Amino acid sequence: MSEISAVWERIEAWYEAKGQTENLNPSASAEAIAQAEKDMGLTFPTELRESLLRHDGSADGGWPTGELLSLERMADERKVWMDLLQDGTFDGNARHNEGSETLEAGWWNPAWIPLDSDGGGNGAVIDLNPGPQGTVGQVIDMDHEVGPNGPEYPSLAAYLDAMLERLSETED
Repeated sequence: MSEISAVWERIEAWYEAKGQTENLNPSASAEAIAQAEKDMGLTFPTELRESLLRHDGSADGGWPTGELLSLERMADERKVWMDLLQDGTFDGNARHNEGSETLEAGWWNPAWIPLDSDGGGNGAVIDLNPGPQGTVGQVIDMDHEVGPNGPEYPSLAAYLDAMLERLSETED
């Protein structure tokens, strides 16, 4: 069993025990994932594809950070960031994170995939273009006021495991 499947089984068990399974969306189809990759011009990491085939995000407010994004919401969030990048909004921040060993310099990178959202413009992002000491698929934190930092987690599996830990710490 893969790390993604194993952690999803534990997450699903938590939601089941709490009677909150409706907070987890059904799976995305392989066709929808392929279309999203084509639309974004990116190849999703295997971990992300596997996760989406299990659950296409969560209900808003149904995830420890607010919302685990569905394919549709990933595309929407990414479009906002890409539009800001393309209209020059981030030009003054082109050197943000310069010298980082794990992140490429800049405020937004076209090879980032929004993963979750707190509803206020912040969220976790999967990094497909890390710095020289980073790892493809690392999960970084994107804060709209202070910019990207991290990585927070070395992989999507580690991120999901951390979210399970946060769920386990919550009260009913």
